[in-house]
Amino acid sequence: MLMEAIQESLGIIEGKETEGKDNILRELEDGSQMMVINFYPPCPQPDLTLGMPPHSDYGFLTLLLQDQVEGLQVHFQDQWLTVQPINNAFVVNVGDHLEIYSNGKYKSVLHRVMANSKKNRTSVASLHSLPFNCTVRPSPKLIDQHNPKRYADTNFDTFLAYVTTREPKRKDFLDSRKLTSVCVEEKEIK
Repeated sequence: MLMEAIQESLGIIEGKETEGKDNILRELEDGSQMMVINFYPPCPQPDLTLGMPPHSDYGFLTLLLQDQVEGLQVHFQDQWLTVQPINNAFVVNVGDHLEIYSNGKYKSVLHRVMANSKKNRTSVASLHSLPFNCTVRPSPKLIDQHNPKRYADTNFDTFLAYVTTREPKRKDFLDSRKLTSVCVEEKEIK
């Protein structure tokens, strides 16, 4: 339902019964889901450590259920903002794949987790994406002469090759998939 609403917001109308290789709803039905349970014990000097360093999530969407202990922060307008926990509510993070698929209309969320000096913190993240053998690309319905393709096609193998050769930081993988205007013009000429 979230992806249907996102597609509607992008002006893409397609149902699961739509034919063609670019039907993202059908691909997500058979997609990957990974659940991660994070436990952060109290740290007497939280300014000396991070619970989780700054990063963006690789997939399409992450649904996060967190307890009532602060710790999640998002990077917005060059500052870190604490996400106030809401009881029995999900935090929905946009991942790198959705940024690529939306051709940059949605932005993946750079976030981190800070340690707490007095309390344990627990969260459960459900990460959703395409099957590992699929290619993620900007939707052709969002590309035209006024909105050129901004991201190179990618897949899980490309991601693994990238992260195994360097320490992932911030949104480095996503940045590696961005096309420069020169590259876009060269591809249009060919």
